Amino acid sequence: VRRGSSSQQSEGFTVVPGKVSGMDYMRDPKLFKGMAFSLEERQTLGIHGLLPPRTKTQEEMAEHSMRNLRRFDDPLNKYMYMADLSERNEKLFYKVLSENTEELMPIVYTPTVGLACQKFGLAFKRPKGLFITIHDKGHVYEVLKNWPEQDVRCIVVTDGERILGLGDLGAQGMGIPVGKLSLNTAIAGIPPSQTLPITLDVGTNRQELLDDIDYIGLRHKRI
Repeated sequence: VRRGSSSQQSEGFTVVPGKVSGMDYMRDPKLFKGMAFSLEERQTLGIHGLLPPRTKTQEEMAEHSMRNLRRFDDPLNKYMYMADLSERNEKLFYKVLSENTEELMPIVYTPTVGLACQKFGLAFKRPKGLFITIHDKGHVYEVLKNWPEQDVRCIVVTDGERILGLGDLGAQGMGIPVGKLSLNTAIAGIPPSQTLPITLDVGTNRQELLDDIDYIGLRHKRI
C-alpha cells in the first residue's frame, strides 16, 4: 500500500495489485473507505461496480454519519450506531469521533457506555478486545499471543466488578476499556492498532447475569 499524490488520494491510499484482495478492502473495517475509494482504486482492486458510482470525500461521509446519528433520540441507539460504524469503517469512525468529541464523548463513554454494558450480551455482534478467563491461568501468555497486533502501546484492563456505579457486570464490562481506548485514539492520536482492551473474566456474583440467556461470560460466581 502506498500514498497517492492527488488531493483526493490524500484522503486514503492507492493500492498495489496482488498484495491484498479487493474484497479484503470491502470487508476489513481497517481498510474499508466506503464511497471514498477513487475510481482508480476501485478499478485496481476489482471492486468497481460494487459501490455506488459517486465518489465522496471523508468530510462528506463524516457529515452524512452525523446526520444519521442525530436522527436518534435514545443515547443507546446512538451508541449502537457508533459501534456499527467502527465495525464497518474504522477510519471514518475515528474521524467522526475526533471532530465531534464534545457531542459524542457521553455516547461512546460515560454515561451511555454503562447502559451499553448492561445490554452488551443482547447487542453483541463482533468481538472487540481480548477476553482472558480464570480458566486460562497458566497459559495467559498464549492467549495474549493470539492478539493480531504486535506493537501494542496502550492497554486498558477491567474485571467488570464495579462498572460506573452499576456494580458487577462481569465480562460485559468490556465496553469500558473499548470506550476508553476509542477516546485515547480520538483525542490523543494513539493508533487504534496500538491499543488493547482486556477483560479478565473470573465470573460474576450478579445472579441476573448468570440467569441471562444472552450473558457472554463465565456462568459461575466470582473466584
